[in-house]
Amino acid sequence: MQHLDGKTTSDGGGAQLADYAAVALAAVFAVYVRYMFRDFITSDFTNFTSVWYSAVQHQGFAAAGTPVANYTPPYLYLLYWTSAVFPRLPPVMAVKLPSIAFDLVCAGAVFQIVRLRYRTGLVPVWSALTVLLAPTVVCNSGMWGQADSIYAAFLLVCILFLMRGQAALAMIAFSLALSIKFQSMFLAPALCAFWLRGLIRFRHLLLVPLIYALVMVPAWLEGRPAMDLATVYLTQSGTYHSLSKDAPNLYLWLPDRFYDPLVIGGLVLMTVIGSFYVWYVARSRAPLDPPLILKLCLLSVLMTPFFLPKMHDRFFFVADVTAIVYAFYFPRQYPVAIMVSFASFFAYQRFLFHYTLVPLKALPFVMGAALLLVALSVQRSLDEPAAP
Repeated sequence: MQHLDGKTTSDGGGAQLADYAAVALAAVFAVYVRYMFRDFITSDFTNFTSVWYSAVQHQGFAAAGTPVANYTPPYLYLLYWTSAVFPRLPPVMAVKLPSIAFDLVCAGAVFQIVRLRYRTGLVPVWSALTVLLAPTVVCNSGMWGQADSIYAAFLLVCILFLMRGQAALAMIAFSLALSIKFQSMFLAPALCAFWLRGLIRFRHLLLVPLIYALVMVPAWLEGRPAMDLATVYLTQSGTYHSLSKDAPNLYLWLPDRFYDPLVIGGLVLMTVIGSFYVWYVARSRAPLDPPLILKLCLLSVLMTPFFLPKMHDRFFFVADVTAIVYAFYFPRQYPVAIMVSFASFFAYQRFLFHYTLVPLKALPFVMGAALLLVALSVQRSLDEPAAP
């Protein structure tokens, strides 16, 4: 067994095997929980993902070369592979399968991150199990069939590599996340700060457009215009005209009749806050060790959807899972994970369950409190070395 002081004993292999066996059992149970919701159908499935899945069933991989979906082609690649491997699976289950698979990837990444803090014992196992059974994670994939766990998994892998000091691999993981969902950019403030601090090199940043372009090549070869592939996120941004689609952020309190000026104002506000965040990190002399990197990443994925307009109820998903990692890494900070999960889960209630057990306008206060706690913790960590 390997101890925190680096010493090992003869039972290390057996203990490690037991850890992985526990993770496997937890994964089986978590998959069963999702199986219970296999027939749960939402309007998103009826109006969107069922249409996309039907396209890949009838057109095959060529569907990726058509504008049938307002998601990027890599999501259609996943649907195509699902239809090819499981052709008899009912569409509602097939659409959920990639997301459920990436729930497991999320849990694996969380296990590895927490393992950096606890090199022995079952704490990493419990962290992975907590992610797999977190309410928003179960609802997002098992009920809703949304793709948030897919890009979240790559972002967690990105954070893991950053904490290990492997910047090139981190940016590859970030690029793959970005190829799935633009919400991956919630991590951008942290990445900018890490670049200015030298944790990430400029050559690593060049991997982002390169990997994104490579991932889009199959769709381009199938006939999708390159300009469409380059501007798919710009097209997405004009789909909905609401300041907040039940996202637990400050725009839930603002009226949509002021949509245009508040969208512009919100973008300016986030630019100012993001710039201050990057500057504050860049000026600090605190070493970018794994604990501080994790704190900065959580603050980035929390504050960005909180201060940006046009956010959806699901857009705090990465914050949900990262807050769980944070709670296991810093046990005294467990209220942060509870508050983030609470606000995020009850933001789902109107869409998934068609009722509001907790008033939606109360949720921004809960999420804001969690954001404040993380910001104060980051501020203390950044200023500690400068203290007399």
